[in-house]
Amino acid sequence: MVPVHRLSGKDCRYYQRRRCIRSMAPHPPETEHCVLITERKKIGHWALDRLKRLERFNLPRQGPDRNIAEKYIVDRNLREMAKIQCPNFIESGTNFPPCLHQVGMLCALKMPVCQGRCPEYELNPQAPRRGGGDG
Repeated sequence: MVPVHRLSGKDCRYYQRRRCIRSMAPHPPETEHCVLITERKKIGHWALDRLKRLERFNLPRQGPDRNIAEKYIVDRNLREMAKIQCPNFIESGTNFPPCLHQVGMLCALKMPVCQGRCPEYELNPQAPRRGGGDG
């Protein structure tokens, strides 16, 4: 008897870097998010909070003290963002995504390994159509 081979999922729209990037949740948990995005968002929220706190000091909007305080917050924000590292980061060579593993806000490495054709399989519109019976 001939052994049965599982069909590949590589032409599926959810297949990327041997992973299934289809999230089963409508709002994927933060554990599936890209580390760089998650950490940068936290730092960005911190900086915005500090900038809003300047309002409490009643500094004039265009005054030199206000400018110095804003510059300090922004510079510190940039320094903190530069410290964030991901051990799996691979430069994509483009502005977005900056990492080959980044898929939108998600990290492909945190997604399950593709098991081949599955109930969620959908043909990728860019996948070449194959003729003949190589199924």
